[in-house]
Amino acid sequence: MEQEAYVLGRGFSANARLNLQYFLWKDGGFLLHPSIPANGNNLRVAEIGVGTGIWLVDLARNLPPSARIDGFDIDLTQCPPKEWLPSNVSVHVLDCFKPFPNHLLEAYDIVHIQLFHLAVHNNDPGPIIQNLIRLLKPGGWISWGEIDYSSWKTVKTEEGEEAHDHITPLLRMIGTMGGTRPDWTVDDWPIRLPEIFARNGLVNVEVDNRTFPKELLPFQLDTALMASEEVSYKALDTLGNGLGDKCRALISRVFEERQKVAYNVGRLTVIAQRPA
Repeated sequence: MEQEAYVLGRGFSANARLNLQYFLWKDGGFLLHPSIPANGNNLRVAEIGVGTGIWLVDLARNLPPSARIDGFDIDLTQCPPKEWLPSNVSVHVLDCFKPFPNHLLEAYDIVHIQLFHLAVHNNDPGPIIQNLIRLLKPGGWISWGEIDYSSWKTVKTEEGEEAHDHITPLLRMIGTMGGTRPDWTVDDWPIRLPEIFARNGLVNVEVDNRTFPKELLPFQLDTALMASEEVSYKALDTLGNGLGDKCRALISRVFEERQKVAYNVGRLTVIAQRPA
């Protein structure tokens, strides 16, 4: 993925948004799917698209000390300095759309990727999956987590029953980049991950799909508004025609109704194993 294609921010507000998204995603769930064995000695784990590195840091606290955890991203400026990371965690600049170096092939017991929807080309994760499988040892596991937009549902309080839904138009504006491309939020590729994994030779496929509890919906909405604002400045403003301003106007309307209207979606995690 070309670095310029990243439509979200990389400043301190984006860092805070990513970290909040992480903890909301994990709430009531797991760091690693419980079916993935993670107690062995000398475990090797890779994360693709590390963002702030929060998952790497959290995982290091929950794995045996012998585990080695590597993070890969095209930009590491949102991560802590390398010398402040746990001693068994390292991060590397790498583009997952390109062939991996030979020394990484069949090197990992677990490969983790999450919230990559905006980076997937042509709504087809197949090329990434094929590349990630090459990182797995025989018998190794891949875990992919995405928002399940097929389960999108607007949620209103009793007071908000008559409130106007500005959230869905905002989603459509972001999903189509202001009407300049097909809407990626209506494509169902995340819920097809089990089928795509099986088609690429993976076995023991399991699916976990949890919506957010209602008490977390305002916080989840906050992260969506923050991300939408980042897109408005970084992508929509550059397209002209006042698209960024229109997006920010929608964001303001949604925020005004924050205690009346929110939305819920699935937190979808699909795991699978490379045959031994």
